[in-house]
Amino acid sequence: MLSAYLPNGVLCPGLRALDWTIYPYSLPFYRLFLSPHLTHLSLFYPPFGVEVSDEVLSGLTSVILALEPLHLRSLSLRWHIPTEASRRLESAVSSAVLRCGPSLTTLSVSTSLLDAAAQHITHLPKLTFWYAMNGLPKGSNFSLSNAFPQLEYLELVTEESLEWIPLLGAIARHTPSGQPSSHGPGQSLITLNSLAYVRIDAAFMSPIAEFHGLVHLTLGSSCSSTGGCAFNLTDDDMTRIATGLPRLRHARFGRVCSANSCRTTVSSLVSLSTRCRELGFLEVHFNTINLRDDLESVLADPRPDNLPPFPERGHFSLSLGDAPISITGEDVGPVLTGFITIFGPLYQIYGRTDGQRGLSSRLSAMRAT
Repeated sequence: MLSAYLPNGVLCPGLRALDWTIYPYSLPFYRLFLSPHLTHLSLFYPPFGVEVSDEVLSGLTSVILALEPLHLRSLSLRWHIPTEASRRLESAVSSAVLRCGPSLTTLSVSTSLLDAAAQHITHLPKLTFWYAMNGLPKGSNFSLSNAFPQLEYLELVTEESLEWIPLLGAIARHTPSGQPSSHGPGQSLITLNSLAYVRIDAAFMSPIAEFHGLVHLTLGSSCSSTGGCAFNLTDDDMTRIATGLPRLRHARFGRVCSANSCRTTVSSLVSLSTRCRELGFLEVHFNTINLRDDLESVLADPRPDNLPPFPERGHFSLSLGDAPISITGEDVGPVLTGFITIFGPLYQIYGRTDGQRGLSSRLSAMRAT
């Protein structure tokens, strides 16, 4: 047998970083790789198409329970397995998370956690990256003092995990004494990615607007292919969001659908451009029924005294998603000019409709001259 030719104990006792894609045949030899000096550990199982048997789940549990995570700086436990099978690992993974110490900066686990483990995460003093599957602990009273003091990157994977957004917004908005917070997610959070589909309305966006240091924002929306639109913001809402998030560089407010029933207009584009002066990529719903007229009207109207001038950018990319832009050949130039006026030099316009392709082709021609 292979095991007869392998040494006893850890194969590389001084190993500091382990990135291991686990196959069923390698599970029995896990102790060879679990050096007590590991600071970075990534376990991935299984490759697609590999069966998840009871024996495999038992083996994964043994691996997780054997970890010594106290001094880890990075821990990733990721797998593509059915939800029921994943739940059988919940206790072991939670135990590993609870044993993580103050050195941990990166945590990514694709299993929901027990309440105690989730609460432990909130007060890891150096945590900067969290890939979150679970929602808030039930029946627990959080201490907001010093919660998530350095969190920079948050990826929310499930609908339940979206429950963290209002809590983080409350932490960002106030300290327990009621004073504005000078630390925590309000200033430290740079990237927020939501992979869960959600209705994007003022209530959902209000706590996100408290993350004043946010640079990258990606939201999944639940717009359906049958025409139902989940985007329910107004131009006033977008102004408040843009004012609260002045550092945004990459913003995707859900996939733009073809319903064209939203209440936002090109005025929202003006607010985002002038208030988020480093913005380089944008996808957001706005009504395109009278696109040329709306652009010309917004750009011709006297500018409000409190509206900053359009910024000077190197280049800008605009994604129009599936927005139904039906413009004739004579409208392409003025519409494109309107977008360039608002955002500065355009690098790319993304979209799949004929109108969007017409804008992209004209833009390419302009860049070639």
